Amino acid sequence: MRRFLLGGLMVSLAAIGMFGLAKISCAQDKPKGDTAQTANDSVYRLEFSVVETAEGKRVNSRTYMMSIANRSNGNIRVGNRVPYASSAGKNKETGTTQYQYEDVGIAIDCSLQERENYVLLRNIGIDISSVAQEYTAQMPNPVFRSVRARVDVAVTPGKPTMVTTLDDVSSNHRYEVEVTATKIR
Repeated sequence: MRRFLLGGLMVSLAAIGMFGLAKISCAQDKPKGDTAQTANDSVYRLEFSVVETAEGKRVNSRTYMMSIANRSNGNIRVGNRVPYASSAGKNKETGTTQYQYEDVGIAIDCSLQERENYVLLRNIGIDISSVAQEYTAQMPNPVFRSVRARVDVAVTPGKPTMVTTLDDVSSNHRYEVEVTATKIR
């Protein structure tokens, strides 16, 4: 599935993943009450760099980008939907097992407001989740791990700015999130 809508900037790509549907999406919405975008509204490219370390050594690094207009909201979703048996278990009449799904991966949300010498990124939400423990005979459902942050930050255009550092309490992993805002229009 591929969707592109440039006016409201909705991009969605999907592919089959290990547990089902691997989904990449980016959406941008004008806050309610705003009228159509004017020709002189500024647009920024936000580049989020997420570096994962373990015991002080880099184990993973990813970059996520979105274009977002002044006074708009944007979000990025990348990950999988993991099925697990619901607490209701098997349906006694049909003998079938009922499943629920948990989204795992990374979610980034924010809104942007341009100021005279900086860009204000409000309500930046970072959610990094994964399956902490796979299925076993003793544990028929997965255990999910998640680290989350919600912050506001002022960014100088073109200059990388550290947004947050998150320590995973159930492992020795640390996530460092940095953002760079570049004016593209």
